[in-house]
Amino acid sequence: MAKRKQTDHGKVLTEIYNILHKTFGSQHWWPGDTPFEIAVGAILTQNTNWGNVEKAIGNLKKARALDAKALLGMSHAELASLIRPAGYFNIKAERLGH
Repeated sequence: MAKRKQTDHGKVLTEIYNILHKTFGSQHWWPGDTPFEIAVGAILTQNTNWGNVEKAIGNLKKARALDAKALLGMSHAELASLIRPAGYFNIKAERLGH
């Protein structure tokens, strides 16, 4: 059996995703107003409960920092402070681009 290139896995997963999306459509099961907010929520929810993630996202919204440009424009300490309710805030700040 021939070995697949690692990039082939990405193609296969994309094809599977496209088939599922065509068959079932968008599910909208993950809370968030924008795709970026959904991605941030996915990072913040690791090893914590959703209630704490909502607090952290609320802090980001209040600070008008829930977009890539705003996140990258603030210091690590400032971002960590805003997402503190989600726990592991220093690690998560790094994952969000700091």
